[in-house]
Amino acid sequence: MSGGSGSQTQTSKSEPWEAQSPYLKDIFQQAQNMTPQQFYTGQTYADPTDLQLQAEQLGQQQALGGQSDIANALVPGFTSLMADPSARFADPMFQKALQAGLRPIEQGMEKGLQQARRGATKAGQLGGSRQGILEANVMRDYLNSSSDVAAKMYGGIYGDALKSQAVAMQNVPTIMQGLQAPAQTLQGIGGLQQQRAQMPIDESMNRFNFNQNANLANLQNYANIIGSPIAGTQTVTQPGAESNPLMGLLGATAGFFAGGPAGASAGYGIGNQL
Repeated sequence: MSGGSGSQTQTSKSEPWEAQSPYLKDIFQQAQNMTPQQFYTGQTYADPTDLQLQAEQLGQQQALGGQSDIANALVPGFTSLMADPSARFADPMFQKALQAGLRPIEQGMEKGLQQARRGATKAGQLGGSRQGILEANVMRDYLNSSSDVAAKMYGGIYGDALKSQAVAMQNVPTIMQGLQAPAQTLQGIGGLQQQRAQMPIDESMNRFNFNQNANLANLQNYANIIGSPIAGTQTVTQPGAESNPLMGLLGATAGFFAGGPAGASAGYGIGNQL
């Protein structure tokens, strides 16, 4: 028959430093009572300014107007400039210049015809073949000379028109950029106005967030000052072994035979702990 020893338990209880304990409890209590953080309830952005809205509208109108309309707004006559160059031939100014260029040739023709008539008259051949030949030569020279002058003048104005069109097309990007300048200026000034309007909003948000975080920041600073819990007292409880009546009885019997009544008492105590 074997006897079993009773199980033993040990309880360890640590408590913070007595002087620190109330402050730690206060920190936990404040943390539990803190109000949850909230989002700023006001408007967080500044609305677009009137100038920005005007700039958007102006930019949209310019974008939808097309290159010709845009360029024509800055360069008078751009549309007519890009028309068929031959349309310039009907220009009254060009026609006057052409007439002035042909006038000396016409005068030379008239003079040549008069000379041909006078010569035919003196020779008694007025209306004859010789007069016809002379007049035909005069008209031939006139047509050749007038054609040369007209070709040069028509070719010149036609070439000038093509050059003007080429220059105009090269300047279209610059013209478009220039036309966008007013909208860009309005947008820039409106942006500055919006930034100024945003400043008090940001200031209000910063104050709101500061007040929101003030309690937490103060509590964190408070906790940092108090510090982590410092070990104070430590209590250890170790109860005695469980009593064992059977083993106590056997111990008492053995003790009685060994030492009489006193041995029985000692044996019971020893056996009871087994």
